Amino acid sequence: MRRLHLAETREDPGPAEVDARLADHIEQLTRFPLLHRRLRSAASVPELFANAAALARVECGFERAVILTVDDGSLTAGGSAVLADAGSDRLRRRVLAAPVAIEPNTLEYDLVRGSTRRRGPAATRPCVLADVLDLQEYALGVIEPDGRPLALLVVDRPAGPVDSLDQATVTAMAAMAGMSLEHVVLQTRLSEVSTELNHLTASARALMQEVLHAPLSIPSDRGTGYAFARASVARGNNVDLRDRLTEREEQIASLLVEGRSNNEIAARLMLSPETVKTYVARLRRKLNAANRVEAASLYLKMIQQGDSSR
Repeated sequence: MRRLHLAETREDPGPAEVDARLADHIEQLTRFPLLHRRLRSAASVPELFANAAALARVECGFERAVILTVDDGSLTAGGSAVLADAGSDRLRRRVLAAPVAIEPNTLEYDLVRGSTRRRGPAATRPCVLADVLDLQEYALGVIEPDGRPLALLVVDRPAGPVDSLDQATVTAMAAMAGMSLEHVVLQTRLSEVSTELNHLTASARALMQEVLHAPLSIPSDRGTGYAFARASVARGNNVDLRDRLTEREEQIASLLVEGRSNNEIAARLMLSPETVKTYVARLRRKLNAANRVEAASLYLKMIQQGDSSR
């Protein structure tokens, strides 16, 4: 089983090389605020993870990158969308097909439990992911919003040792992904709550319409009947009758003529099926129709006679 060398450096780097590495690292950090804004703009968690992996690959100087989520003692790739980089996406699909168990006494186990942050990096800790995914020069970063390890950022490249500055950049990128995750999840929840409130508002409005406009009935010896007698409707006076229909009733009558069901009418007009049922009953009363088919026929005849009289 391979072991991670987090602090490995090149042999005897000179002062100029050290200064250049520090300058590159500082330049990377100056770009982080812009990268953070890009991550926060993700519309979903899978999109965020895909974007974070792509940015980590490019910004941290690695060839492949993927984010694996912690799920019931295993690392899985179901939380990420498809990755644009072919090599990175092959890693994602391998873990998607066969999740990697988090075994005790491994680097992944320590990272998920927070042990490495309490004791410092475990430079010689065995890494299961390195064996399973054939990682070469690699680094891992923990994504932990609210201090809860939820995922690991995994990056690797075929050559070039991973030194402490590389690991620091990967760790910072993972921390930034964790902060962005909190924002994206909050935005998603707010969107879901807003949608639910809109549905509840529409349902409440429909219920009020039913309460206000539903036909009243009272029990009698012959069963339940209307509380008020029907208005006498002369079928020949179609133009006058049309004036008595509300705009909503005309909309529903037009859809009845098209042969639409109550559910189809409800979807078209954004009403509840019960509200549509109430409107259909009112149309039948106003048109003195025995059923919805006769109501549609009478409304169509009413329109045709109204148009011919103009």
